[in-house]
Amino acid sequence: MDVVLDSGIIILAGVLAAWILGKFKLPKVLSYIVVGAFLGRSMANIVSPSIVRWEEIISVVALGFIAFLIGDTFRWKNIVEIGSKGILVSLLESTLTAVIVGGGFLILTTTGILYVKHPVPISLLLGACAAATAPAATFMVVREYRARGTLTNYLLMAVTFDDAVGIILFDVAVVIVRVLLKGGGLSIGEAVFAPVKEITLSLVIGAVMGFLLTYIERFMKTKENSLILAISFILITGGLSRQFHFSPLLSNMALGAVFANFSINAGRVFSGAEDWVSPILLFFFVLSGSDLDIALLPKLGLMGIGYVVLRGLGKIFGSRMGAFFAGAPKKVQKYLGFAMLPQAGVAIGFAVFIKNLFPELSYITTIVLSTVVLFEIIGPLGAKYAIFGAGEAKKHPQLAKEHT
Repeated sequence: MDVVLDSGIIILAGVLAAWILGKFKLPKVLSYIVVGAFLGRSMANIVSPSIVRWEEIISVVALGFIAFLIGDTFRWKNIVEIGSKGILVSLLESTLTAVIVGGGFLILTTTGILYVKHPVPISLLLGACAAATAPAATFMVVREYRARGTLTNYLLMAVTFDDAVGIILFDVAVVIVRVLLKGGGLSIGEAVFAPVKEITLSLVIGAVMGFLLTYIERFMKTKENSLILAISFILITGGLSRQFHFSPLLSNMALGAVFANFSINAGRVFSGAEDWVSPILLFFFVLSGSDLDIALLPKLGLMGIGYVVLRGLGKIFGSRMGAFFAGAPKKVQKYLGFAMLPQAGVAIGFAVFIKNLFPELSYITTIVLSTVVLFEIIGPLGAKYAIFGAGEAKKHPQLAKEHT
């Protein structure tokens, strides 16, 4: 089929699905993923391979805009409100999730409940993969219900920092597994330094671009020109990050954070960006859903079920314990974990990397890719439950009151 025709069908199907499923109070992002799965290779196979080839670019652009908008939550007043507690919650939540999943699999495999040839490498890699949370789905739900409040601030900070912590944990796990399977190569110190360097440089390039955007935007006289300028900077920042193998997500988050704090016109730019990004997000989620292989679900087996259960427990109880030790408010302790369940881009990248680096452990890729389907379905529902339970959904205040 024609690429332009396919694009129109994808957007129309996404809008109609969101309208129909919205009658049942389901989040839009879930509607987009469901219709994508229906149109994709597993079912109707309508989505053109030509569009699928653009998936990486579309993902970088969509996630770049998401990260830029998340940067708006890092206004100084929000950071003062949350402070070191929010950062500590993010670190503890991600690390505890990795420990719960990795430790759980180590117990299951060493006791014989599950049989695998390499129990320690499998446990380490699955634990690291579990730490990552997909910010796009959570952000979409927050945006749809116009959530504002303490839990929302903690949540947006947590899903953003999750990727940074996940990268560090994964790189350390890869080095340990390489030592166990192949006799080593890099030291643990090098494994920690490399991701820290990547994260630091990603934030630096984003901050520099943020100050440059702030300076140039002062000369824009209209909202339209300011928005166009911001869009160009989001794309340039994402492109530069890819060129130098940095993180486009972290770079654009820093871009948005600096601009939000130093530009007097930040409000009008972020407002325009939120309106402009809607069709991009629709396209991104439908396309992501079209790439999900439904046929993998029956093949999950006990390992897949174990991963789903352990990661769910890890995110919910890890978030609760992290928030408790950080002294976060009670509603953050109670609800944060339910909004941390989505998993997609970063985890998929980890899974593909494992398949290429350790062919003997390639079934990890099947486990992660299969469970992404489940987490992308239950994740938005968990996020909705959390923001309504905490009473921070502004779109339907009467429903929010019922949950408080």
